[in-house]
Amino acid sequence: MTAFVLGATGFVGREVVRQLCVRGVRTVAHVRPDSSSLEAWRTRFAALGAAVDTTAWEETALTARLRELTPAQLYVLIGTTRAKAKIDRVDGDIYEAVDLRLTQLAVTAARASETRPRIVFLSSVGAARGARSPYLRARGKAEDVVTGSGLPWVIARPSFIIGDRDEARRGERGAALVGDSLLAVAGAFGGKQVRDKYSSTTPDVLASALIRIAEAPEHDRIAEGGALR
Repeated sequence: MTAFVLGATGFVGREVVRQLCVRGVRTVAHVRPDSSSLEAWRTRFAALGAAVDTTAWEETALTARLRELTPAQLYVLIGTTRAKAKIDRVDGDIYEAVDLRLTQLAVTAARASETRPRIVFLSSVGAARGARSPYLRARGKAEDVVTGSGLPWVIARPSFIIGDRDEARRGERGAALVGDSLLAVAGAFGGKQVRDKYSSTTPDVLASALIRIAEAPEHDRIAEGGALR
């Protein structure tokens, strides 16, 4: 079995690659060909036992690569931040331009490859096409792309993901700690479902959950809350 990981250099993606390799899965980690850290990622992923793929984000090229690899699972763990978008000179709605557009490209390439991999999409709690937040709105639209693909799929909707990031996000850890404290109180008073849905998680826990739902017999389902622990 082969797992192809888009977004392999991300906060969660790199942990998914590591855990897949530990499990003995043939893992292909995608790194942008123009990444300034390409050689460092080659070294890091090679040490784990993963192959590095640098196929351009272009439909024909990605289709051909997926047809060649015939992955059983296609992890779509892509996303951007305002800081990254500024570096990459992305204007306008950065989440539509990056998160949504690249998800559309990945799904289109997977369909065209005729290999029918299971799409494992990392979304977010609160994602919805009509959400007020541009990030959650783009995630909701991307979910629609995945669920309408005609391919087997699973979607994970975590809440805050905390841990040591390459890029600091001011207030995120504090917000997660405050939120978790309030949710613990809610849980004590019978709000277990709310607590489970909105509690923060870490990359290692989330990566384990993503792999578990990717390999489970059931598909075409959304996992959140307790299912991601």
